[in-house]
Amino acid sequence: MYPYGYYQVPPTQYDYNQFEQFDSYTQQNQYDPYDPDRQPQQLERRVNQLERENQRQEREINQLQRDVNQLQRRLQRVNQRLRAVERRFNFPFTPFDGEF
Repeated sequence: MYPYGYYQVPPTQYDYNQFEQFDSYTQQNQYDPYDPDRQPQQLERRVNQLERENQRQEREINQLQRDVNQLQRRLQRVNQRLRAVERRFNFPFTPFDGEF
């Protein structure tokens, strides 16, 4: 598995002194099923699936963080209004529930 991005092909050494003729069109379109550098298709599909799921979860986390921040601001405003009402009607401030 390659957690930091796409698979990096290791550098290979070529012998440029050896001349080999090949048909470039058919050579490029042929798939070698025994290529050791290629991951099996099931692993590639699973990696892609996990990457999509990871992105979805990151978007969901970001949305939930925005919601939490918005609710914290709303709670602050409600508390400020409550304090203003308490001061106006001279309610004694008690930090414990049910005590007046």
